[in-house]
Amino acid sequence: MNLTRRELLQYFGMTAAAGLSGSGCIGWTREEAIPVDSWHKSVCRFCGSGCETRVGVRGGKVVKVEGLQSGWNRGRLCIKGLLNREILYVSDRAQYPMVRKNGQLVRATWDEALDAAAAGFREALAQGGPDAVAFYGSGQLFTQESYTANKLFKGGIGTNNVDGNPRLCMASAAFGYKSVFGADEPSGCYDDIEHATLFFVIGANMAECHPVVWERVRDRIRTAPETRVIVVDPRRTPTTRDATLHLQLRPGTDVALLNAMAHELLNTNLVDAAFIEKFVTFREGTADSPPLTREDFRKFLADYAPEKVADLCGLSSAEIREAARLFGISQAAMSFWTMGLNQQTHGVAANRMVMALHLLTGQIGRPGTGPFSLTGQPNAGGGVRDTGTLAHALPAGRLVTKEHDRHDMEKLWGLPEGRISPNPGLPAVQLFEAMREGKVRAALVMATNPARSLPNADRYREGMEKAFLVVSDSIFPTDTAQLADVFLPAAMWSEKEGVFSQSERRYHLVEKLVDPRARRARTWRFSWASASAAHGVHRPVRGGRGARAAPRRRAVSG
Repeated sequence: MNLTRRELLQYFGMTAAAGLSGSGCIGWTREEAIPVDSWHKSVCRFCGSGCETRVGVRGGKVVKVEGLQSGWNRGRLCIKGLLNREILYVSDRAQYPMVRKNGQLVRATWDEALDAAAAGFREALAQGGPDAVAFYGSGQLFTQESYTANKLFKGGIGTNNVDGNPRLCMASAAFGYKSVFGADEPSGCYDDIEHATLFFVIGANMAECHPVVWERVRDRIRTAPETRVIVVDPRRTPTTRDATLHLQLRPGTDVALLNAMAHELLNTNLVDAAFIEKFVTFREGTADSPPLTREDFRKFLADYAPEKVADLCGLSSAEIREAARLFGISQAAMSFWTMGLNQQTHGVAANRMVMALHLLTGQIGRPGTGPFSLTGQPNAGGGVRDTGTLAHALPAGRLVTKEHDRHDMEKLWGLPEGRISPNPGLPAVQLFEAMREGKVRAALVMATNPARSLPNADRYREGMEKAFLVVSDSIFPTDTAQLADVFLPAAMWSEKEGVFSQSERRYHLVEKLVDPRARRARTWRFSWASASAAHGVHRPVRGGRGARAAPRRRAVSG
């Protein structure tokens, strides 16, 4: 092209602008003012941070979502929060029930779909009893929805086969909190950020995964430059850019590092002896184990001196000592962690040791201190853990194995004594394995996509194909919806009323602001090509070893 340098630069500038505004990229353009009839308080439904929002409604439709200036997030929203409006009106929103007939999911009435779902569960119960059916939920459900499902299956049907995807992400934190403090609750809140002098971030890339919380941390760093930040992560991430000390450890060695830090704290006497004497009991194992002395704990940690674990962790002993020193001398230390610590074979031990660092140094129960587990889903705390919607649990911290707890719930639910089974149900992975083995014959899956999100998911898709599967979701299609015998469309966050919790266990009421999207008059058909492009949904194909197996149910029409 015969272009001048200036013309060439202008050409490249226009090309870049066109690319940013295209469908394949995310870009920002100046938006014209949107007329709004009324504004309402709500909360973002995309992660566990729980950012408070201001929702604009016009003509029965959500037209604007922005951060609430008076909320803890100070008016900030990340790109996920800004998309709360868009998700309501995507082109492939589920709008009507579907039932599988002759291998195809076809449009059905609500009565027909619900009758089919009931018939499938009745058959499974007749063949295998209460434990032949199951419920699998998520932290995407409102608290009321999870609680109702839990009551239906444990109290009504009589099975504890009730679990959800928080088992895959938050179980380590839940058992850590429960075993150390006796309650599955973080001790701090977001306001502690303004008082902390040290942030210990381990197994979390907050800058990308909890960006609004991290921006509040950065506010503290900017206003108090003496604040120190330790980031433990094998990778260099945007979070590590703000680190005073980045411990780039070898993956899977978190417990060894934390033990070494505890060893150093004790060895250099950077512990709060008075706090330990008054509040801390050392035990090996569970709370029922006999107490140990501080010297017993010191002897246990002898094998974890910084020099002994440095090579294992891929760090220098000086780095480990410095991390312990900064933690020990801090006036107020606050720890954050999430899936990098939880989703490993020693996740519970890693959680306990983070908590142990706070107990050894007395860095808890004061402003700016405490071990703070960041939740991934918007309602994994309130809608799953607090409601007891897990295979071993009952609402409000009760356990199915405790007779008194079962009697409490039977009385509350108006059930005959002995109705709730004393046997824990199948946790997430075992539940889908039981479907694969034919032991669980029917399952209701709500607001989650286990055919995509389970570990080693190809193995457990086989179980979902064998069982009678009822799937309820607000977006269609998902990998799991492709395997359903009955698909039930669901309303979304502003189309129904309910409660979400978030990481600090604050509860938010989400009001119904608009009606669910009306059905379109024309016949709706599903395109695999468009779904693959928009959602990464891949049509199963036949092939040799390693290829995805073709399910027996895959055709969709409507």
